[in-house]
Amino acid sequence: MSENETRLERIVKWIVVVIAAVFALKIVFSVFAIAWVVGGFLVAKVLPLVLLVWLVLKLVEWWRTRNGTVVPDTDNS
Repeated sequence: MSENETRLERIVKWIVVVIAAVFALKIVFSVFAIAWVVGGFLVAKVLPLVLLVWLVLKLVEWWRTRNGTVVPDTDNS
């Protein structure tokens, strides 16, 4: 620090730095909170639906192969 700084200038500078740090931390924690909420929504609401649809598709595929009604994939080229 400069030799010419007064004690008041140092105090004001540190107050500004602390306020800026608190503001930055609030932004970071807000981003983490949003990510937590979105992640929780995806895990609790979307993932079970995706797994259920996947399971139904696999069950239908298994049922068709078991009964011999598999339609072969045809290439239209």
